[in-house]
Formats: sequence, structure tokens, C-alpha cells
Amino acid sequence: MVKCALISGKGMGIMHGKNFDSNPDAEVVAVCEMDPELLAKAKEEFGVPGYASIEELLENCDAELMLLIVNETRRIPPLRQLIAAGRNVFTEKPLCGLEGQNRVKEEDAAIAAPAIKEWRESDVKFGIDYNYRFFRHFKKLHEDAVEGKFGNIRMVRARAHYACWSHVIDQILWTMGLPEWVSVMGDPSESGGWQRMIHMKWVNGAIGSLDGGEMWGWDDDPLRIMIVGDEGYAEARGLDGWYRRRKAFNSEELELWQVEEGVQEYRESFGRMANAVVECMKEDKPFPADGNDAWNEILFEAAVYRSAVNDGQRVFLRDVEDSVMS
Repeated sequence: MVKCALISGKGMGIMHGKNFDSNPDAEVVAVCEMDPELLAKAKEEFGVPGYASIEELLENCDAELMLLIVNETRRIPPLRQLIAAGRNVFTEKPLCGLEGQNRVKEEDAAIAAPAIKEWRESDVKFGIDYNYRFFRHFKKLHEDAVEGKFGNIRMVRARAHYACWSHVIDQILWTMGLPEWVSVMGDPSESGGWQRMIHMKWVNGAIGSLDGGEMWGWDDDPLRIMIVGDEGYAEARGLDGWYRRRKAFNSEELELWQVEEGVQEYRESFGRMANAVVECMKEDKPFPADGNDAWNEILFEAAVYRSAVNDGQRVFLRDVEDSVMS
């Protein structure tokens, strides 16, 4: 049995806690929350002891998996504390965003870097909730690309509303890896989630584009991703579930998949992610999306920010990593 401790008393945290607690091989054995009212609700929800601080939790609870579901504005200090204590951690994304998840800056990557270095030097498991990897249509896109059904990948086209922003970045990097460089148009001084148009290139010659904003997106799926190769191409889109694969050059349809009526991949994906994490704990394997995946997202965002504040300058990700990791 995988014993879990939930560090959160808010809605998203309770939801994650329930998903882990509903797995027959896992249980939430303690909760931790600074707010007395939220702590009381979380204790009642799971029927377990509650603690007002992580120090108190670590002293009194032997749970091996910590569900750290706190805001990205304050995620790094408790993450480092848990890693130092030798506890495995599952958390939300992005790793750090002092101005929120839609306004990640280069300084956020610098704040997160020590936690990544400490995790890499430790023996603990560290995972992040990229649950869109468990949408069946996005999984199809990833697997078809990795299995070579598109031939040599030449281009990636993506767009997303900011409600899905971390996930669309992870989807691209999950399949393609980190690009060599990015060039970005947009004004980070805009209020809210600043609009951005990102161009990128990988060392193998593939090129890509990603557009993001919050003034559009809900009318026609909040995210879409297309991967184009010299033998075929495919697109996955939406929170419900839709996928289509075609031949290159003549556009002959090879596969069309749509989610079953009454099912939404978004709702199902959180439980699938929790179950996969539990299996990794049982089998002593890395989590489905680990600290390196978390780092890749925030490094990408740091490079995007650096390019945008320099009027679209081509920014190499290795240069950004060197500067924030030093």
C-alpha cells in the first residue's frame, strides 16, 4: 500500500487526493494545510490526521508519497524541503511562476533550478501533473510520431488558450524534445497572460510554431497540436477527444478517432495519471512525467521570455540553462 500525504486543502488538492485515495493500492493517511478551516475540511474529507505545517507533517507521518498541490507562486520552498527529507513528491505545474502560470519569467527558472539540482542528486522520485499525456487523443499523436508513422518529422503547429498553456508546451516537448532555439513575438509587460507567437527549431531541422492567448480558444477547442512528417501528419485537439491522421501530400485519411458520447478525456485523465504514479511507486520506476519534464517546461518558458523582451531575438535554450543553473 502506497501511503500518501496531501499538502493542500483547496479544491484541486482535494481532487488529486481523492484520485490517489480511490486507487486500491494507495491511501491518503494525512493532510497538511496552513489555513485552519481548509485543514478541518480536508481532515473530514479523508478521515485522517491533519497538520498545520510541513515540519509537523514530516515529524509525525511516514507517508512515502507527498502530494504537494500548492500554488506555483510558492511551490519551490516546500518542494526543496520535501526532497531534503527524502520524501517522494508529486506536484502541479509549472514548477514556479511568481506572477502566475501564464507569466513565467526567466527568474522563475532561476528560482526552480536549485530544486532540480537537489532532486537530481537525490534518490527520491519527483513527478509533475502533466495529465494531458493521459488523454487518449494526445497519446495517439505522441505514439504515432514516436513509432515513425509520420516518417521524418518536419514541422509542428500548435495553439492554445492559456488555461491549457503548460500542457501544450509539455505535449510538444514530450514528443519532440527541447528545441535548439526559440524566437518570440509578444510583449511580456502586457497585463494578464500576454499574447505570444513562438517560432522554434530543433537540431534535426524540424521547425515549429506555438501561439498562445486568452482572448480566444474556447469557441474552437482550447488547444490543437499538429505534427507533420514527410509520410503523414496528424492533429489532436480539444478536452473531449478528437484525433485525425492523414497521408502526406495527398491528405488521404488514415484514421479518425472521436471520444465516446458522454465521455470527456479531461475528467478521466486525472485518475489515469494518479493510477500510473501509484504503479511507478509499486514498481520503483520513475514517474510518468518527472522532474526533468518539469524542468524542460520552465526552461522553455524562460527562453520564450528572454526572446520576447529582446524583440524576438533568437534565443538558444542551452544559453538560458547555463545562466539559470549557474
